[in-house]
Amino acid sequence: MRMARMGARWTALAFLLAGCASGPGEAPRQPLLSAMARDQKEGAQASGGGAKGRADEAESGTILGPDKSAITFERMTRMPDPGWNVPRGMGLSADGKLITYLASEKGDLTYSLFGFDLQTCASKVLVSAADLPGSSKPISREEELRRERQRQRGGGIASYAWAKRANVLMIPSSGDVFVRAEDGKITRLTDTNEPELDPQICDTGAQVAYVRGGDLYAVDVASRKETRLTQGGPAGTTRGLSDFLAQEEMDEPSGFFWAPGCGSIAYLEVDETAVAETPVLGYRGGRADLMMQRYPVPGAKNPKVRAGIVDLKTKKTTWLKWPNEEERYLGRFAWAPDGKALYVQTLDRAQKRLGLSRVDARTGEAKEIVTETSPSWHEFTEMRPLEGSPRFLWKHNQGGHWHLELRDGATGAVIKALTSGDWDVFGIPRVDEAGGRVFFTANKDAPLDRQLYSVSLEGGEPKRVTEEPGVHSATLDRGARVMVDLHSAMDRPPKVVIREVGGKEIGQLPAPMDEDFERLRVRTPEIVTVDGPGGVKLYGALLPPRTIVPGKRHPVVVMVYGGPHAQTVVNGWSPRLLWQHLADRGFVVFQLDNRGSGGRGPAFEAPLVGKVGDVELADQITGLDAIGKRPYVDLGRVGIYGHSYGGYMAALALLKAPDRFHVGVAGSPVTDWRLYDSAYTERYLGLPAKTGAAYDAADLTKMAGNLKGKLFLMHALMDENVHFQNTAELIDALIGANKRFDLMVFPGERHGYRAPAARRYALERTVDYMVENLR
Repeated sequence: MRMARMGARWTALAFLLAGCASGPGEAPRQPLLSAMARDQKEGAQASGGGAKGRADEAESGTILGPDKSAITFERMTRMPDPGWNVPRGMGLSADGKLITYLASEKGDLTYSLFGFDLQTCASKVLVSAADLPGSSKPISREEELRRERQRQRGGGIASYAWAKRANVLMIPSSGDVFVRAEDGKITRLTDTNEPELDPQICDTGAQVAYVRGGDLYAVDVASRKETRLTQGGPAGTTRGLSDFLAQEEMDEPSGFFWAPGCGSIAYLEVDETAVAETPVLGYRGGRADLMMQRYPVPGAKNPKVRAGIVDLKTKKTTWLKWPNEEERYLGRFAWAPDGKALYVQTLDRAQKRLGLSRVDARTGEAKEIVTETSPSWHEFTEMRPLEGSPRFLWKHNQGGHWHLELRDGATGAVIKALTSGDWDVFGIPRVDEAGGRVFFTANKDAPLDRQLYSVSLEGGEPKRVTEEPGVHSATLDRGARVMVDLHSAMDRPPKVVIREVGGKEIGQLPAPMDEDFERLRVRTPEIVTVDGPGGVKLYGALLPPRTIVPGKRHPVVVMVYGGPHAQTVVNGWSPRLLWQHLADRGFVVFQLDNRGSGGRGPAFEAPLVGKVGDVELADQITGLDAIGKRPYVDLGRVGIYGHSYGGYMAALALLKAPDRFHVGVAGSPVTDWRLYDSAYTERYLGLPAKTGAAYDAADLTKMAGNLKGKLFLMHALMDENVHFQNTAELIDALIGANKRFDLMVFPGERHGYRAPAARRYALERTVDYMVENLR
């Protein structure tokens, strides 16, 4: 239930940069007028006329019609959102001369592969989707499900990868695999009926590996000779693919990992035969579509997963050998640079013990060199072996926040703590070993920002690299001399700047603003702070009605997610078209990151343990009370909307706090956590046999008799993440309690509605429901 998240060598950098002007592209974008400033201006204008009609409206608090907003439902549905027609998937060629990225040639979600030449400072299309044979072929079910779990919506060329040490590009398309050589020649490596899943190119660019039919293959790029590396197994087993839990909950989309020399591959064998099947039935194209999904639930059997290392020449697998046979999750595989050792992280089933093991690649013997425990939970973390010395970087929980330390590659012993403080490290875009420094993203200077910093491998005070406030996502070359910086702020749409690290701007990648943007009159929400329990500070975003008339009180719509891993209130660009439409029509729109949300460190998330639904709702009510002090807010008319974990929260609010929340739209909600997957649920609630009371306390079906307000349930029949059974059981409970509710079902959609018609219909019905019931 995640919210629902490429290197090169520079040899003649000075010459390349000399030929680049300091910034082709658009004129600088000005920050948007803040919501409150506009409200004051427009509210003053509205209250100055004294017309009888306006006075009547102020007394009645009437919600305005859809014509009062320039944002139509069609515009809300169209993707990408305004401002987000930007390059993505940045990468750099091995020689450091070319920056590559995915972008649309038409402003939609169909991507082509572009290149920005650092010598000429010009972009051009390298490969269009139409250039690849069979690109119009529908994707397979396997690929559809992989994209669903990775939250990928793009079509055309959805991904690509550079070889680490050669100017060779690997491009998957419609289940087949292509490579683009340095001279631009495209070679088709596969042409099969079954799809090649998760193709990966090795460091030298000489081989590409992939999974087909549940087995691992490799193909030689020069000869196109294919080698089958694994030899099948019983039905319900795969080799080279991660399982549902890894893909959906542990951010581990791949199930195999190339060794540095391209002579061997570490891979997973997954046996799901003991996992109970759940039917996922939907209707598409006039036909029934039934998928029997192996779906592990709390307390039941998980997949059996083991790891091995296969030699490409002998095709022999050496299986990893553990000191004991206890059940464990495996993840975050990383090879030592010399290929003699493999690092693997493990979690026990309770996810309270994290281990890092060093595996002898020749024998498969695993030795645990780092062990960390937590009374709340642990998750796989970032680990980065250094190439020039037997050391590695390790991100760990220090004082309730994520920080970096340097450890010995053989023993795991701590060498030096690199960061500390009441802030969090989020990722490591680049390690510059020659320069003795590591680059990391963090919120050191502002809790809602993401900035790029560097710190010496010898320790010391981190140095901030990026300057503009907001959220930065940086890609750096291997020498850490040039970076591509995608950044934005709440009041500033994204732009992509190429610059010398710590120096001048080289150029910009095109990020055209939508032609209708000014007409939409998008406003920036106000950041509000709320004093939570124990003095903890909570952050929220508030968008008031566009026009505030003295004496008029407006209904509230709370936008909620509330679950772990997601930080929804950040200083990054989001036009929030649904918010804007509601505020244009007279609603107060509010969002709060409660305790348990992501982005603030493990200590901020930990209160969720054993209390799912409790701390989140308490904080949401605290937030409501805080904004309720404003004279234009009517806490007697409160709606709440959410999807997935947010759907759970929306339904919970109506059932557990019926006097505070009066209207709710709950999309794809978990209703009984015993029905959701094991890895996610057991992390926060434990095993049902031991913590059944915590499951009961969070069970919406047991609260059905409390319903007083208006509840609207939405769910897709083909949702393979939060199964329709969740809504079905809540329906039965509401019927048993003789409670009226509303329901909408999408027969052919999954967890994330992908058909434009379905997205539009869901948005329009959501707004209609709020309008009709919060008058």
